[in-house]
Amino acid sequence: MSRLEELLDLDVLRHYDRLALHVRRGMGDRPGDRRFPGRPQASGTEVESYASYTPGDDVRHLDWNALGRLDTLLVRRFTAEREVPIHLLIDCSASMSLPAPDRKHELAVELAMAIGYLGLSSNDAVQVVLLTTRGAHASPVFRQRPGAVELARFLAEATAEGALDLGSVLVDYAGGRSAPGVVVVLSDFMTEVAALAPGVTALRSVKHEVHLVQIVGPGELDPTRDFASGVLRDVESGATHAVQLTAATVAQYETQLAEHFAAVSDLATSAGAGYVRATSDVAVADIVTGDLARLGMVRRR
Repeated sequence: MSRLEELLDLDVLRHYDRLALHVRRGMGDRPGDRRFPGRPQASGTEVESYASYTPGDDVRHLDWNALGRLDTLLVRRFTAEREVPIHLLIDCSASMSLPAPDRKHELAVELAMAIGYLGLSSNDAVQVVLLTTRGAHASPVFRQRPGAVELARFLAEATAEGALDLGSVLVDYAGGRSAPGVVVVLSDFMTEVAALAPGVTALRSVKHEVHLVQIVGPGELDPTRDFASGVLRDVESGATHAVQLTAATVAQYETQLAEHFAAVSDLATSAGAGYVRATSDVAVADIVTGDLARLGMVRRR
């Protein structure tokens, strides 16, 4: 099965048909916010207000009861659901490709597909952004469920390579997007939290609803699985370090890893962002219905 076929697997996508993204519906654009003669008004079931009839208004929205009582033509204005921009930012640096058996990058892509599918099912505007060593590579904006095919095509081409200053890339991205939306950052966040913080703060400062999804591999949680001693090389910086995994070294590693996880979580809390940690050996559907549901991103329709 090709990567594209995996992302469009109907047996997987059916898991999400009874779910929806739980986001702030007060953000984004809403049809009918501005009224132009001759153009259709927002449709809906909840009346928001009344206005005097203007030539070109949709006559189906005339309130005939008001005409009978007040001898005045009034047009009902309905509350229309806002379209929420969903930005799915995927860390495509080399660290996401290692340890290779852990498939961290693949999980990030599959999670982006799942979250994007939920957004499209709610008629929101979904855009995927690949954060690479060459900058942010954005997809077209996809709308409505049929857009899932093109979303999958874009995601199927994503690769993980090179170095990335994630904090700086997020700062630049926040500066180029003025309309508030939902930003989901999918990354291992294997960087200094002090360098990441300006990016998260910048996204929040322009009123985005931000969620950090930290993807960790089993090999990172238990380095003794594949390694006992040798020379480690940082795939992004090229730096090397000789390591022997004694009991003391493993204990120190576990302490520092836990402290790093806590620091990323604390950053999210202080910035008013959501945070969840997902392990790459867990099925995507279980992460969506479990971790993301507990975070409050996903709920049943």
